[in-house]
Amino acid sequence: NPNNLPEMKARNPNNLPEKVCVVCQRPFTWRKKWERCWDDVTTCSKRCNNERKRSNRIARGAADAEGEDAMPCDVSLDASDGAAEKANKKAAKKAAKAERRARREGVSSGGQKACDLCARSVDLLIRCEIDRSSGWRMVCGRCWKTPAVAGGVPDGDGQNPNYRYGGLWKNLHRTT
Repeated sequence: NPNNLPEMKARNPNNLPEKVCVVCQRPFTWRKKWERCWDDVTTCSKRCNNERKRSNRIARGAADAEGEDAMPCDVSLDASDGAAEKANKKAAKKAAKAERRARREGVSSGGQKACDLCARSVDLLIRCEIDRSSGWRMVCGRCWKTPAVAGGVPDGDGQNPNYRYGGLWKNLHRTT
């Protein structure tokens, strides 16, 4: 045999092997196209195969909703790099979708940044230099109004000679 494949005997059409479909529970018989993969065949048709996949997908979705992991923890150990990369990409896509949904419903902070002085998350920060050695800082309005920063005056109130205004940062993802 040139292809190193096992030689198959001609099958008697009256005596073909049978299996029971795991989806519809009906018996089905061997077909020539299943010659090499008969042991792996579990469904009788493409329709039943699609139904099985759909029910597995729904079951995985229910498990995800309950907080359980649908995928095994050691995916990277037994999956190839391409499969692991695909799973990571899918997880990132789901996380981005959840973030968009949370932002739309007003649950998420939606892109707020923390003030460098008080660490409060806000939607508007002022970029300024407070002293020569530390460089640029992002400060909230409350901190900006203190005499140690600018005293609430854009060009400074004169009490801090090292103050220098550097612009504004606005949260463009803010929900109103």
